Amino acid sequence: MGSVLEKAQLIKAESARIGEYLKKLSPQAWATPSACDAWQVQDVVAHLTGGVDRFAPNIVRGAGGDGSAPEGAPPAGVGDMEARLRANAQVAIDFRESLGAELLKAFNSNCAKLDEALSGLAEADVAKPCYHPAGTISVETYLNLRLTELIVHEWDIRSKLEPIPVMSAESLPSILEMFPVFVVGRLFDPGVNIAASIRFRFELTGSVAGSYDIVAGGGQTATMESASEKYPDAILGCDTQTFVLMVYGRLTLEDQMAGGHVFVSGDTTGVIAQFGK
Repeated sequence: MGSVLEKAQLIKAESARIGEYLKKLSPQAWATPSACDAWQVQDVVAHLTGGVDRFAPNIVRGAGGDGSAPEGAPPAGVGDMEARLRANAQVAIDFRESLGAELLKAFNSNCAKLDEALSGLAEADVAKPCYHPAGTISVETYLNLRLTELIVHEWDIRSKLEPIPVMSAESLPSILEMFPVFVVGRLFDPGVNIAASIRFRFELTGSVAGSYDIVAGGGQTATMESASEKYPDAILGCDTQTFVLMVYGRLTLEDQMAGGHVFVSGDTTGVIAQFGK
């Protein structure tokens, strides 16, 4: 969905748009708790800012043919991801405190630095392997990951400052493209405690509609794929933004069903009650 150059341009456009939004926030808004546990709005911005220093070198090295771990870093996919995420939470806070009043300037500067790094990419780089602490990923997946970070964390900010925040429709296709290769089964597995393998079908509506299956349970790591002729155990209908936010744990299936934002059909065995439990 989109070329490497198109994704690089979209990252540039989304970064600039978010930068303009942040420029208009009051000091009180910057100190408001976000939808990310333990982070204020300013900590979320610090995380996005510091992410450039982690993303850009790995993408450039990967595009140049070196997907190995940088000096001093553990091999890709080695280590406790939950522990790493907890550590990253404090890293963002410490980084924000070190920047002080220069946080917004640093955000814009680092985004420009990433734009410059991505401007050297070519279509031939799309599948080249790059280092990531969670596992080796392609250049294309790295670009999708940056778009996901920008858009989901923008929602984390806006959801505490606006009544009905809306995710950028331009970036939602890249988020969905990334889910099967990086998120589902690694960060999101709704069938950890389900004894048998279950196929949950998501019928997504809105500006970025689609039909996807998440197969989970049975002691296997969850997978996500385009819907096929395989018969699902339960069908869930919702808009794409709701799906993205449930995958990232910002919303729960139970609450969204109660609020009429997710509709379930075909659940003849009661598997929905086990989803994510």
